[in-house]
Amino acid sequence: MESGKHKKRITYTIMIIPDSPDGGTHPFYLKQKMITTVLSLTAVILAISLGAAIFFWASLKRVQPREEELQQQIAELTEDNIQLEKDNLELTEKVTILSDTVAKNAETQKEQEKEEEEKRTPTGFPLAGRATILQSSETDAALTAEAGDTEGGDGDAQEETIQEPIVVFSASVGTKVIATASGTVVSVEDDEVYGHRITIDHGNGYMSIYRAASDPRAAAGDEVESGSELYEMQIPDERLGYQITQDGTLIDPLDLLEVYG
Repeated sequence: MESGKHKKRITYTIMIIPDSPDGGTHPFYLKQKMITTVLSLTAVILAISLGAAIFFWASLKRVQPREEELQQQIAELTEDNIQLEKDNLELTEKVTILSDTVAKNAETQKEQEKEEEEKRTPTGFPLAGRATILQSSETDAALTAEAGDTEGGDGDAQEETIQEPIVVFSASVGTKVIATASGTVVSVEDDEVYGHRITIDHGNGYMSIYRAASDPRAAAGDEVESGSELYEMQIPDERLGYQITQDGTLIDPLDLLEVYG
């Protein structure tokens, strides 16, 4: 049996020949082991590249449905946003209309309250017809000044007489005495000077007092409106004493009468 035999090594020669005839040749010698190593590396690189390509392709296939789902969600959210903007616009319009309505109602209520307050303020004339003023703060002042001049300008004589504020009217028989504002009749009493006295509470701090000799046409507890009949002037005394109190204090009726406003 032979011993010491060695495998014959195979060597490959690669010749590089230039185009120029003077360039000469350049041989490269490659051993079989080196060629095997290069081929193996090339195969590994190809395998890795192919695996990477397959991995990215599979990943792309998985991402594509998710991307379509996201696109659909974006479309739905966009549609919802458009609807919300539309609803918000409608709500804004409703709020504007409601605000205008509330403002108009508040203004109307304010006007009604003002009108009601005016109805309860005794600014009207207490007689439904012509009348003559026999006595008032103005006539008292004029008489006092005239008396002062007659007595030679005496300071004490010029001092205005202190008395309750009242306006005394004279009217023809049959002239009606009427309420100067709406309110409640709180009392119908005898009056030492005029005969009868009707007092009306207007519910806002004002009270009006009507003093006459005629028979009263109202009773305590009656609700009256401006223009409601209280008396009818009768003979032999066709006078009306008219007074107003504000928060319990007598004031000059001429300060409120519209004919003097």
